[in-house]
Amino acid sequence: MAINLEYIFDNDTVGLGCFSYLPGEFVWACTNECNLECKHCSIESGHGRKWADELTTEEAKSLIMDIWEHFGPVKFAITGGEPLLREDIYDIIKFAFENTRMQLVMATNGTLLNKENIKKLLDAGMWRVGVSIDGVGEKHDEIRGLKGCFETVYHNLKLAKKMGLRFQFHTTVSKLNKDEIPAIIDLAEELGTYRIYFVFLITTGRGKNLPDLTPEEAREVFEYIYERQKTSNVWLKPICAPCYTTWLKDKMTEEYKEGKINVFPRVKPIGCPAGITRFHILPNGDVWPCAYVPMKVGNIREKKLSKIAIDTPDFKAIKLARGFNPDVYGFDEIKNPVKLEELKEAFKKEYGYEPELGGICRDCEYKQECGGCRARGYAKTGSFLGEDIMCPLKNIEEK
Repeated sequence: MAINLEYIFDNDTVGLGCFSYLPGEFVWACTNECNLECKHCSIESGHGRKWADELTTEEAKSLIMDIWEHFGPVKFAITGGEPLLREDIYDIIKFAFENTRMQLVMATNGTLLNKENIKKLLDAGMWRVGVSIDGVGEKHDEIRGLKGCFETVYHNLKLAKKMGLRFQFHTTVSKLNKDEIPAIIDLAEELGTYRIYFVFLITTGRGKNLPDLTPEEAREVFEYIYERQKTSNVWLKPICAPCYTTWLKDKMTEEYKEGKINVFPRVKPIGCPAGITRFHILPNGDVWPCAYVPMKVGNIREKKLSKIAIDTPDFKAIKLARGFNPDVYGFDEIKNPVKLEELKEAFKKEYGYEPELGGICRDCEYKQECGGCRARGYAKTGSFLGEDIMCPLKNIEEK
């Protein structure tokens, strides 16, 4: 049974993927240690790469309570490195489960999801994990840097399903594996995966050595995912590509008018949530706007994350650039254009730079509902406000 297109914009995991408004997503990379060395890793995790100053168990618990007390039932995602290599991870998960009502999810490469670890996760309160799948067979092994990796993960996913651990796929989409997407969706349908996040490559960390998708290639992937969604029972969600939701809204509107579908997309996309409702905490407590923007804006050992999320000038700038209130958490639209310009002028006077998006994003009519991927802008221009060069909405349109 296919996903009803009426629910294609829905998301049972708040904040991630540019589909939801509030409350948001807080991502903690709990360690830099990993048993793989993936070609696109944003923080270049790997064997023997645990940082000496990673957060302690108590510091992690303090972070969790700060988020819960100030932001409520947000999504709290634990990533790495490989989280299952951190010895206290089950204790930390159990603490979050018992003391908050945040939605808990963990990203893992899946190689360590054996029977014992699956049971520990379930007992701790982690009922859902995101597992990295970048291809089927040798292609996955090539990208992940370990021969036989795919077969191990495939076996572990079948075990997870049997034991009741829910899982989704995380697929980094690049020139290396864009042709693998049909097979990855087939695999998800076979295993009973409920969702795939297609993470469009950001060329940072090890990924800086990989080529970007062109706008034309991005649109081809968009087209395929949308058409496949019409028949698939797996939710297919592109992320790190905020233009997709705008493209999808316009595509569905066009097909509705042509009588090809009977669902009108009643949705207002929010675009890139980095620095607005999404924040990334590194193993040592440094804070980035997201996992792919290596721009330190603070450290939770020096200042509470709840303060960093609201007070950081760069976060205020991105909100102003897209027409949102810079002094509150979330997508609070400023509807008075005179008031918006006054706030921009005040910001420029105080901080010495203009709170405006760069390049094609600056005057784009989709600036508020999309805003471009801030990570891609940073990777290519060195500015958190830089343009998104992969965007097919403007790059193709203006050729």
